[in-house]
Amino acid sequence: MADVTCSRCKRHAPGLNEAPLAGPRGARVLASVCADCWGAWVEESKNLINHLGIEVADPQQRRRMYPLMSEYLDLPEIGRAHV
Repeated sequence: MADVTCSRCKRHAPGLNEAPLAGPRGARVLASVCADCWGAWVEESKNLINHLGIEVADPQQRRRMYPLMSEYLDLPEIGRAHV
């Protein structure tokens, strides 16, 4: 686990052990988000999924989470990437 300068909290902190998502979006998160902030996003995403009624088994509905994740993690460019 390498240290990263986190885009969300701006701290130099331990990153993730592996990319949490496939493709360029996962690589960007791995390089730019600390483990603590990713954990906080996972908890927040559960609230959003329930609040917005997102069916995570449906890829189209799951894509609704990407812009929210980008905003939360202060990584706007990953919200615009095509997956």
